Amino acid sequence: MRTAIRNALLSAVVAAALPVSGLGGHLGTIAVGIKDALAKTADQSQLRDFREPGVLIRSEPSTAADARGSGGPGDRAAIRGSVPGENVRCADGSNNSEWFEITNRRTSVSGFVSGCYL
Repeated sequence: MRTAIRNALLSAVVAAALPVSGLGGHLGTIAVGIKDALAKTADQSQLRDFREPGVLIRSEPSTAADARGSGGPGDRAAIRGSVPGENVRCADGSNNSEWFEITNRRTSVSGFVSGCYL
């Protein structure tokens, strides 16, 4: 993501430095395209909230993995993806083996959380 942002900024600077006609115009169009693609990517990232206080954010998709931190209602978790992991029994009695790779938006701690808790 940082590389994409850096490339978008570099394209914008180059486009501003070159004349508006010719190559400069093409680079400007490319920079706008990159900016639009980045905006779409940001819009597609999911945000969810933790269902209860003290949800542990793990280093791997397993309850045996080290805890990196925790999250609670109101923290908001940015979900980067989901992976299969250890089967966890949820509070409602169901079983869930889906784990989410997340970043806690309040604390910036990243790791894995069982689907039971988001």
